[in-house]
Amino acid sequence: MSDDQYSNLGSISLSPPPQYYQQLALNVNPEALEGSQYVFAGEETKKRSLHEIMFFGIGTSYLSGLCIGGIWGLIEHQQTFESTSKVLRRNHCINSVTKRGTFMGNSIAVLALFYTASTGIIGKMRDRDDLWNDIGGGAVTGGLYKCTKGALQGCKFMGLGALCGLGLNVINGSLDQGMSYGPDTIRETYSDMFDRR
Repeated sequence: MSDDQYSNLGSISLSPPPQYYQQLALNVNPEALEGSQYVFAGEETKKRSLHEIMFFGIGTSYLSGLCIGGIWGLIEHQQTFESTSKVLRRNHCINSVTKRGTFMGNSIAVLALFYTASTGIIGKMRDRDDLWNDIGGGAVTGGLYKCTKGALQGCKFMGLGALCGLGLNVINGSLDQGMSYGPDTIRETYSDMFDRR
């Protein structure tokens, strides 16, 4: 083989492809994306669908419950186990962590399922996306959680669930839009409630 066929290797440019190659790959003009977090035009008004919200909420709740339950099981293992055998200690630790971890993970995930589903259904019925959806979803979740203990317990947990829904809305909004979200939203909701009357 001759060296002539490899003589042009040093002249090949290794720089990134030109902008029109990126435009062909994305089917979008890259200059239109400058400073934007959205890939397609008009997507800034698009909201996440109910199944995306449920998938995210239930998944993060399950993982959080696993972590919290695992820590609970580890603390329980430290308080209850007294034997010096390494094999017994390891087995007891694993049993405690998996027992409490799965219990907490499943329990919190079911509550997240109730909350996200009821919040989404209330939002679809009202055709609005505001604070009242989360308060109503929390109240429904709290009522379903303790409905088998009687009407009084169900009502107490409905109120507690409504407060948790309000708290979740304020926390999510504050993370997305800044710390002024909570007071502004509560003020707007309060004034909107009295403007309707």
